[in-house]
Formats: sequence, structure tokens, C-alpha cells
Amino acid sequence: MTARELHEGDRGGGNHVSLVRWLYVLIYGSYGTTAIYRTLFFRRVGLDGAQIGLLIGLQPLVQIVAGPMWSLIADRFHLRSRLLTIVTGMSCLPMLGMFFCHSFPALVVWNILYALFMGPIQPLTDSIALSALGRERYKYASIRAFGSLGYAPVMWLTGYLIEGRDIRFIFWGYVLLMGSAALLSLRVRVEQQPLRASVTRGLASLVQSKPWRLFMMALFVTMMVQSVAFDYTGLYLDTLRASESVIGLSGALGSVSQTLIMLTVLPAMLKGWGSRRLLLFALFVYGLRFAAQALLPVPWVVVASQVLVGFTFGASLVAAVDFADRHAPPGMAATSQALATGLMSGLGRSAGGMVAGSLYDTVGPQRMFGLFGGISAFALAVFGLLWQPWLAGDEEEPEAERQMS
Repeated sequence: MTARELHEGDRGGGNHVSLVRWLYVLIYGSYGTTAIYRTLFFRRVGLDGAQIGLLIGLQPLVQIVAGPMWSLIADRFHLRSRLLTIVTGMSCLPMLGMFFCHSFPALVVWNILYALFMGPIQPLTDSIALSALGRERYKYASIRAFGSLGYAPVMWLTGYLIEGRDIRFIFWGYVLLMGSAALLSLRVRVEQQPLRASVTRGLASLVQSKPWRLFMMALFVTMMVQSVAFDYTGLYLDTLRASESVIGLSGALGSVSQTLIMLTVLPAMLKGWGSRRLLLFALFVYGLRFAAQALLPVPWVVVASQVLVGFTFGASLVAAVDFADRHAPPGMAATSQALATGLMSGLGRSAGGMVAGSLYDTVGPQRMFGLFGGISAFALAVFGLLWQPWLAGDEEEPEAERQMS
């Protein structure tokens, strides 16, 4: 299929790029209704830092299991072509469940169910986007940016709507937008086998590659610090007595920044630097963000630091998707994405969320952010040294190191 055919819409059997953009807008818009507000909801219903950390850490951990589980179900009941519709629609149910419950055990159950349904959404959506772009896959950032375009205004508006009101209404906003995404996905053509191989089988094939192993280790650390930056900034602002509207503004500012950066400089940075340099740059900027939050505990300083989100999460996401796509064995592109964005990212976010939850109440948020800033700097130095053989040349691997079973 030519690049022109890939951009001609549904008539040619492919996905129209504009349709995929709207899918990102709705899916990530739904995340914007709850993302930074769920930790506030957990605190408002009386949970302590360790319990909040457990709920945050459980979600990515469960998502590791969700991908292969849904793959087996889809194969057994011949649901493969509509898997995205099913999981986006079903993810609304546990959100409604959280609206009606306050107890920690019940919230654990609903969060596990939500993670099970949410698990395949990102790998499936990313796979659809890469398929639509064809040979212009380096432009993935410009498609993914539309997710941030939906995320930012929804998050900002949600903050204003819940200020002085029942915070539980965030869950109804999720249902409205994710339900719309489920309906739109009926028009999307999904690859017949988007999650074809199991995580275990795919990992056995990829783990023999030294470049792959090193990148996945770096991605694990990056996603660990990302969990802290994302999940605890809103709670930190609440601790600093910022209002819900300011908290919403902080998330929206980060998302707008990420959108602009993804639409403008990230595609060029990826093309010129390659995925390794881009991931190292993300670790460097994470260190700057944590330093600002640790040393200057002022709400507007924390809010202003959100303009760097595009160079942290945006850069690391683009680097991970690009590396996973280019280093995938034949026929395992979607599995490679699932391993990168599901397994390693999930483990990293889970570890970061759980550790930070305990530290938040024991050592305090400033020291916690300072600690993770140190982790970012240490990882930057270690992987910068380990990657010298590749950083000294171009991004291509020597043939002997690119062999995978």
C-alpha cells in the first residue's frame, strides 16, 4: 500500500488519518476528566498515602496482564476486529462503580477492573496510528499530539466544574467521552491480529537483543519517574492549598505544552537524534522538573514547571514507540509495542507509584521529588555511558546485534 493510499480514508480499506486523530482526542479527553483528579478523590474519601500509592501502582501492573488476556478472549470468541470498541466501552463500567463507592477494598476492585479494560487501548490505538501513517511513521508524534489536544481543555474545564462541587462527577465525564470513542471506533479498521503473540513469547524473542534489553531498562526507569511526576503533582498542589481550578490548569498547561512540542519540534528531534538520545533528553528534563518542585514549594512554580511535560513524557513516549516499532521482529510489531508500552512502562509506573505513595507521607513531598530527581540524574549518566557505542554513530545497530530469534 502506498503512502497516498494510506491517506485516502476508508475507501481503500485503511484508516483515514483524520479519523485516528479524532479517536485520540476522545480517548485522551476521557483520561483528562479523571487523570490528576483521581488521587484527589482518593484523598477526599479518606485514603492515606500508602493506600493511594497502592491504587496507583496496581493499575499499570494489572495492565501487563490485560493485553494477553484480551488477546485470548478475542481469539476464542472471534472479537478481534472489534476489540478496541469492546474495551473502550467496557472501561466505562468501573468508572461508574467508583462514583458509588468510598471504601478502600471496593476501590481496589474497581481499579483492577478498570485496568483490565484499559490495558489494550493504548497499544491498539498506537498500532492503528502507525498503520495509517505507513512509511511516514516518524510523524507519529503529530498524530499522538491530538490526544493531548483533547486532554488539555477537558482537564482544565473539569477543574473548574468540580471546584466547590462533588468531585465524583469526574467519572461521568469519563463515561461521556470514552463512550463516544467506543462509537467512533466502529468506523476504524483494526489489524486482524493487533496483539498476536503473548507477552511471554514476545519477550523470549526480544530479550536476546542487547540493544533491546538496555532500552527497556532505561524505559523502566523513565516510566517510574513519570508516574511520580504525573500522579503526585496534583496531590502536591492540593497539599500546597491550590484550588481544583489551579490543579486543572496545571494539567492543562502540561498537555498544551506537550501538544505544541509534539506537533512542532519532537518529530524533527526524533529524526535527527534517534530514540536513545531523545530518551536521555527526557531523563534530563525530568531531573529539572523534580528540582523545581523540591526546591520551590510554591503552587505557581509547580504549575509553571508543567510546560516541560512535552520534553519529558512526550519525548519518552515518542522514543519508546519509535524504538519498539523499528526493532520489532517480522510480524511482531504490535507485540513489540505491547512489550514497550505495556510490560516495561507498566512495571515502571507501578514501581514508581507504589514507592512514591509511601514516601509522600513518610519523608514528605519535597524530599520525595528530590529523591526521584536524583534517580533521573543517575539514570541519565548510566545509560549515557552504556549507549556510547551507538550514540557515537547513527541509530542503526550492527547486524550481529540486530539478530533476534
